[in-house]
Amino acid sequence: MDEKKVKKLKEELNDSFSDEYIRNAGLLIHRLAERFYEENNLNGKVYFNDDIFQHCFIDILVDIARLKYFHDISRVNYIKFISYTASWCLKRKPFQIIKGCDEEYIYVNEKFALTLLLQAGGCYDENANYYAEDQNDLIKGIGQIYYHLKYRNTNPQTLELLLTGLENGKKIHPGNECQKKTV
Repeated sequence: MDEKKVKKLKEELNDSFSDEYIRNAGLLIHRLAERFYEENNLNGKVYFNDDIFQHCFIDILVDIARLKYFHDISRVNYIKFISYTASWCLKRKPFQIIKGCDEEYIYVNEKFALTLLLQAGGCYDENANYYAEDQNDLIKGIGQIYYHLKYRNTNPQTLELLLTGLENGKKIHPGNECQKKTV
């Protein structure tokens, strides 16, 4: 991007966001990506392209700025932020496969989006003890979300609807924190 375009874009984004918000939002997403990278042992198989991420992050901010303007709101909630983040990560694909890598990494960006959505939904803890039938249902549900991310429309609105549905499901069963049971 040339210097003139960058300056114009920065001015537009500064109308909607403080420098602190932009810095903190970028750090949050980048840290989530770093944690995903480490937890999935991607070193030597996949790399995180910071240039692609920067474009992805700009797209996220521009969309959120438009959303704020359209709805005349000062802030967006976390669900919307994560929905836009997951959607743009799926479009821009900041995780890139290293040549000669196994095909199991083809959907690494979809897996990253899945972890973002599950974290934002806050209802799956792989270290928790679940009843076997609940564990199987959770795994099946997660598999369906992953399938959606790979093969279906993944615009921010569908992802926001998913997260809102998860949130409402927790409210319907307030005693069952996402069916979590201790054994």
